[in-house]
Amino acid sequence: MKRTLLIVALVLLITTSLIAGTLSAYSITIDDLAAGSVVAKEFILKPGETNTFEENIKIAPGDTVEWKFSVKNYEEALVSETAMDLEFAVTLAAAEGKDAIEPLVVSVTDEEDQSINLDDDGKFTDEFPLAETGQEKTYNVKIEWPLGTDEIPEGQTMSEDAQYAGADYGSAVTVSVTGTQQEATDED
Repeated sequence: MKRTLLIVALVLLITTSLIAGTLSAYSITIDDLAAGSVVAKEFILKPGETNTFEENIKIAPGDTVEWKFSVKNYEEALVSETAMDLEFAVTLAAAEGKDAIEPLVVSVTDEEDQSINLDDDGKFTDEFPLAETGQEKTYNVKIEWPLGTDEIPEGQTMSEDAQYAGADYGSAVTVSVTGTQQEATDED
């Protein structure tokens, strides 16, 4: 019986050795063959250093009030890494708790004092092109109360402008801006 067991063990050992030798294959693993990552580009739109807006400035027919504001595409050493379209909205409406002064006219000029065309909703556009250094743009907002005629129409006791006199009338101007990334071009 010992002999049979020894023969079976030897046959099993030889068979295993043959199978192992004839069915073996090489394999190798290369860890981290290629690796990469992405990081979002900086997209910065901030109020600039200039803002001369004030509240409750008195105005009368024939007067003009001017304010300056600016926007920039950087913060400290970080600069926006995409070109940006800017859409500004200049809104003139009744001040809180007051009736609006209706004959007011709003206009906007750029840094070179060039007039900017506002659409019917008081909006205008500009852009920050892609650049390595930060950019800042300054604008001038002008509120003008055109001087009416000195003639008082027959049947009226005061000029049209005079009906807006006093603390019950006031208009507030607000400026907002939306920055939108420009679509990438082949040059980017």
